[in-house]
Amino acid sequence: MSLMNSLWNLLDWFLPSIRLSDDLDDPEAQPNEAFSLRRRSLLNPPRLRSHSQIQAPDLEWQRQREREQRKEQERDKDRQRIGTLERENAALTARISQLEHDLRTANQSLSTLRLLSSPALPLDISIPPPPSPPLDPASLHTAYEALIATQALTHRALHDRTEEVSSLRTFLSKTDDWSGAQLLQALRDLNAEIVQLAASVVDEFSSALDRKVDLTRPSDRDVVHRALGAQMEELLERRDHAADPTLLQFAIQALLVACVRQIMDAFCFGVPREVDNALISIFESMHRLEPQPTTARWRALTHAHLRTMLPNGNIPLTPVTPTTSPPANATPLQVFTENSLRGVLAVLVLAGCTDSKGVRRDPLRARFGSSLSTVGERAIEIAGAIREGVMSAAFEVIAVSSAGGQQGLEEALKFEASTMDNVFAGLGVESGTVLCTVEFGLACVRKVGDVGGSASQVEGLATNMQRQSLQPPVTLGGHGTKIKTTGINTNVEGVLDRSLLMKPKVLLDSFTQIL
Repeated sequence: MSLMNSLWNLLDWFLPSIRLSDDLDDPEAQPNEAFSLRRRSLLNPPRLRSHSQIQAPDLEWQRQREREQRKEQERDKDRQRIGTLERENAALTARISQLEHDLRTANQSLSTLRLLSSPALPLDISIPPPPSPPLDPASLHTAYEALIATQALTHRALHDRTEEVSSLRTFLSKTDDWSGAQLLQALRDLNAEIVQLAASVVDEFSSALDRKVDLTRPSDRDVVHRALGAQMEELLERRDHAADPTLLQFAIQALLVACVRQIMDAFCFGVPREVDNALISIFESMHRLEPQPTTARWRALTHAHLRTMLPNGNIPLTPVTPTTSPPANATPLQVFTENSLRGVLAVLVLAGCTDSKGVRRDPLRARFGSSLSTVGERAIEIAGAIREGVMSAAFEVIAVSSAGGQQGLEEALKFEASTMDNVFAGLGVESGTVLCTVEFGLACVRKVGDVGGSASQVEGLATNMQRQSLQPPVTLGGHGTKIKTTGINTNVEGVLDRSLLMKPKVLLDSFTQIL
């Protein structure tokens, strides 16, 4: 042991003494000796330190570290407790919200049950006092059984009324499947299809103009007269279409509009005319008397069930000849295609666009049958969307009737810039009478003060457009009637507000000045 002490003293004499960070806690250190080196000499030997003095700073440092670890552990526990309390608080808040919602639902259900179980009585009828109970036990037993039976009947009636209210809530809360903007775009696409098809037919047959042989039949004149009117019929037969087939294109375009209009005017295209007229009358009456959601849902359900009763095209058709109509087992699309082919054929024959063999329906069907079917499919889709896809308002496809046509107008209608668009607008032809409609328009009809449905999308369209007054020339494809008032129809049953979202495009008789 003495040898080791001597060795340490020798090392301490040769090596300088350097204070470490733990020596700062040494109580025997002087302030001015913090970082100074001690000089060693033979006269100043190094001071020997005991083993306990060397280990004291290490023990203090270890105790400090333990204290800090304990504090850190306590802080971790506090953070865990805080997180647990926050989660419990959030769960309690959600539970309180759920209980409040359940309480409100229970109060509403209780109010509804009280309202349904207590029928309203006139104020001037006094409620008689309850009869005094009989004293006979047998009579009391009979009265008790009667009360039990009455209570069972009342409970059953209340259950039925509750189910009825639930079904009505589902029945009347259906939202719109089609927006007003979608209907407008679909109608613009339909107008574009009609224009393109008419131009293709003219390009195909205008070069075959031959008036040497008159192949016109009375049935052709009758078809053109009913679809386009007497004035258009005369212009088609009198003008020369070889140099400028513009009139011929407008005539075919107007005839297709007239054929599509039959789909838009019908309640359900394809049902017998008598049934369709009766359904139109019922809908018009309901539209004036009933709320908009009720009327719209009735029309949607009726139209959907009627479509299931129409022919589906699985039965072979009887061949159609120029003098016959489509058979009874034809689908609505087939009826439209055959009627359109017959009308286009009549226009071409009346305009003289035939050769010596005439124009037959089969070549016309082979060339343009698919295009006509596409137009018919678009028209049927739009008509179905108006009747089944919109609950908040009644949209109506509109067109202007021709004089002497199938709408029964005796005189030609004057052009009204507020409700129509001139196809030659800006070319100096701004007045005259209407020959025919070449593109459809769209109107929105809503009952004033009706709060049912999601009508915000309809109002969004109407705010960016001036509310146009629909004058008598404009007919509405939604139910096939004519507007006899301006803007708002005032009836004793209700008030219908009609907003013109897109004006129909018409051809005026004054167009001959620029052609």
